[in-house]
Amino acid sequence: MTIDVSSEIGHLEGVILHRPGIEIEKMVPNTIEECLYSDLLNLNIATKEYSYFEKVLSKWTKTYQIMDLLSEILKDQNVKLKLVNEILEREEKTHLAEELLCLEAKELARVLIEGWKEELSPLYNFLYTRDASSTLYDNVLIHSMQFDVRVRESIIMNYVFKYYFNAKTLSTSTYSPKANTEGGDILVGNENTLLVGHGMRSNKKGIDYLVEHYSKIKPKFNILVQNLPHSPESFIHLDMVFTFLDKDKCMVYEPLIVKNEEGFEVTHIEIDNGKVTYHEKPNFMKGLKDLGFNLEPVKCGGDNRLYQDREQWHSGANFFCLGEGKIIGYSRNSHTINALNKAGFAVLNAEDICNDKINMNDYNRFVVTIDAAELPRGGGGARCMTMPIKRSKVNW
Repeated sequence: MTIDVSSEIGHLEGVILHRPGIEIEKMVPNTIEECLYSDLLNLNIATKEYSYFEKVLSKWTKTYQIMDLLSEILKDQNVKLKLVNEILEREEKTHLAEELLCLEAKELARVLIEGWKEELSPLYNFLYTRDASSTLYDNVLIHSMQFDVRVRESIIMNYVFKYYFNAKTLSTSTYSPKANTEGGDILVGNENTLLVGHGMRSNKKGIDYLVEHYSKIKPKFNILVQNLPHSPESFIHLDMVFTFLDKDKCMVYEPLIVKNEEGFEVTHIEIDNGKVTYHEKPNFMKGLKDLGFNLEPVKCGGDNRLYQDREQWHSGANFFCLGEGKIIGYSRNSHTINALNKAGFAVLNAEDICNDKINMNDYNRFVVTIDAAELPRGGGGARCMTMPIKRSKVNW
């Protein structure tokens, strides 16, 4: 499959997922913070909830599981040697090389994700496949993430894209070792626009890399940057407060994205034949409008501020597009789902779709709701748990 994503809403043709595994049960209370979680998850419940999410996506498009992709590329002995050595050198565990290289491909893939003895830590966060990489047009950006506990995810994704998909990869780390970006902070607006969050996980040097890169390859390009609060932790990424729903609709956490109550900076970075100009905007929605996006905001939590805050906490603004006006998210955010229904989205239950009681193709505009209480406690929603690799072009 060729790599090509030029919007957030084009018909989804391929997506990478990671089914939660034993790695999330290796967290204990005194390691939650360093694992970047705020609570412990029950694997049995989370797996059941995730199964409906995965089945819906599989009914719609081609899905790939990280474990399968990694197992496949590790069958090549040269790739196996390079990948294991890079991981162990980065984590200063080179003494493990001989033992790990003796493992068969499938077992090694499991070990690299689930952890090994007391020596190799599990990848607690790989459920959120969005963060380690981003498909930006016909390239894949491998993110240099802020926390060491997630570095191995980026290394694995780099090898998967290079050796399974034969894709061109870029990395923020080539610009500066201090340049950090994560996929939850980067949304593809259209062929000439990226939306970027500047907050806990993506910093100024990471954004500077994007500016430098696109000023070299695009005559005209725009980057709209939203500064994000550093607390609470639910504001970790831009896609926790803003996601596209359709060509004319978006999901927003209103106090920040529309009202900008606390005055967080919003900057339009304009690239014109190598010249870079910075324009300050009063709020994110005004920045989008000035760039030609005429979007009606649907409010996370509806009109009530109490519900807006509660539902944003559990990824109420974090929707993932299967296509134009075709989205998926958590059912628990009931006021958000009601707001979507009022905005013209039919509400379809994921379990009904999986049991063939409902056909998504019968609806022009819909939201698929995932019944989940455990998954949201991990701190991410439908967009966080997906890494799209190909979408159809959108006729704007």
